[in-house]
Amino acid sequence: MTTTLPPVPARSLRHANLADLITLLQQQHRQKIDIVVPVSSLHLHDGSLEIAGIDPLVTEGGVTDLSGLYRPTSTVDADLATLLGIPLRYVRRMRDEHVGLLDTNVNEWASRATNQVLVRLFYGSDPDHPETSGIARAIRSDRYGLKDHLDTVLAVLDGMRDAGLTADNISSASLSDDHLYLFVEAPEIAAMAPKLLNGYRSPWTTDDGTTLPVVHAGFVVKNSETGGGALSVTPRIVVQICTNGLTMTKDAIRQIHVGQRLAEGQVDWAADTIAKSNELIHLQMRDAVSSFLTEDFLAAKIAELEETSDTPIKDVQNTIQVVAKQLAYTEDEAAGILGHFIKGGQLSAGGVMQAVTSFSQTIEDVDRQNAIEASGVEAMLAAARVAP
Repeated sequence: MTTTLPPVPARSLRHANLADLITLLQQQHRQKIDIVVPVSSLHLHDGSLEIAGIDPLVTEGGVTDLSGLYRPTSTVDADLATLLGIPLRYVRRMRDEHVGLLDTNVNEWASRATNQVLVRLFYGSDPDHPETSGIARAIRSDRYGLKDHLDTVLAVLDGMRDAGLTADNISSASLSDDHLYLFVEAPEIAAMAPKLLNGYRSPWTTDDGTTLPVVHAGFVVKNSETGGGALSVTPRIVVQICTNGLTMTKDAIRQIHVGQRLAEGQVDWAADTIAKSNELIHLQMRDAVSSFLTEDFLAAKIAELEETSDTPIKDVQNTIQVVAKQLAYTEDEAAGILGHFIKGGQLSAGGVMQAVTSFSQTIEDVDRQNAIEASGVEAMLAAARVAP
């Protein structure tokens, strides 16, 4: 008996708890397909990627055919542009204005290729796109290394437990099409930072950093299943009065997703491959906890920030404009950061950093929110350079 597809899994979460994240990742894991195909077989039909040769889903209820049309994410459009040498702006314009022309361009250039790629998919029905069999998530090299989100979370938890932490130390988690973010905090590793927070007011409450200049240690784990960068663990200082996260990107630990060449066909990741990947993550957690969650490391990072944070800012609007240009903030983002700078009341380069990180909390897009937060320290340094 032929069965119908289950609903396509949700693709994003913002500031979720760990239980909700794991529930969604388990559903996504059940509905993942990885298949290696020749580039010449890639074919768009009405803008969707036509995939054949997928093993059918066999359950007690019957058999479900999973081959068919998969709706691409914006990541897949970017992957196709890179793979086939088509300008990305042109790909996006064709998708918006002339999808038939997009089909023609992609299909013609793909037919000339001789290499193969890994295509990552979610299968499932979408009532808004009933003609499709799921979502095309990414097109990667056939040497792409496995970094599964669910396995990553479980390996992170194992590593944290070995280092004396618990799941309660994961304060929140976010998920997008391209990235997983786990925010680990250790409120017990705290320090006073009166110089760093002098004159700063929380934009959310009446608390101020002059009377409550407390920060604590943490780090953020970032992973991608779609080629959006290496798995990384980055130290993060949390300001207690406002939950601003000051991310120390230059101290990040990274692990590149590179594996052995994959054979053509549907990929069934071997148990030993998964075990080796998880062991590396386990070791990263041990190293992160021992390196980042210490009073000495926290004190050193506070001192490092304070070398620049009290640089006075006199021409506020010009400073924000220059910083926005250097860090590629949009006009709306620059305006939002300026508003948070005024609310914060800290007329210094450190105040720009706080404004960037507090403003980031208002951004709905998961990846953009985290990119803006991660730029906070760089924004402080840029603001200090602008100051006369």
